[in-house]
Amino acid sequence: MSLSDFERERLLTDALMYEGQQHWLHYRHIEQERNQFLGYFFTLLVAIVGFFVAISAQMANWEDVAVGVSSMAWALGLVSLLILASVRKFGAALRAYDRDIARIRASLFAAADGKRTHLATDRVTVGGGVRPTTLHRMFDPQFTAEAIVGTTIAVAFGVQVVVAAGTLLSDSFTVTQQAFACGLVLASVAGAVAAVRLWMQPAETYQAGRGCDGGNMFETRTYNG
Repeated sequence: MSLSDFERERLLTDALMYEGQQHWLHYRHIEQERNQFLGYFFTLLVAIVGFFVAISAQMANWEDVAVGVSSMAWALGLVSLLILASVRKFGAALRAYDRDIARIRASLFAAADGKRTHLATDRVTVGGGVRPTTLHRMFDPQFTAEAIVGTTIAVAFGVQVVVAAGTLLSDSFTVTQQAFACGLVLASVAGAVAAVRLWMQPAETYQAGRGCDGGNMFETRTYNG
């Protein structure tokens, strides 16, 4: 069964509009997941700090408190590292959807003939109504989320290093406490090295979506990193 030019154009336009709607729904879903992970992070931060404050009052000496602080920092750093990896994955997916949505819009404008709509040439953006300073990357939600979690990881690791150095320089710590504090630092270093090596591995490509640019079909591919 052959289709007329109008039917083919209508079919293609409907397909592009459906794909754009699905991309937008997935985009919003990923944004919500990112916010949920940040909520988990802050909940965990408050819970760990509150738990440590409660038990530190029952510790007999400051050596136990120092080792407890190092343990708390290790647990917080480990979970924060996992959350940071997820947040960065969400950012990569959002950037892929941004590109696909822009291509779908361009395809729809091309199919509808840009001369017949003002949207193709005169689009009002949110950035046009705000101060330039607020458009800096520092105020980007993705960058802010990564910066908050990443800073927490760095601070947690610094606390472990300070405590480990203190146990080695002070004679008031037992050998067990010294070994435990240094072991936490080594475990954190090993985890960070493993995460960096995994992150730097070549990513496999996968098909993210298809669209049409004018009359030519295009295929969008992105990386899993």
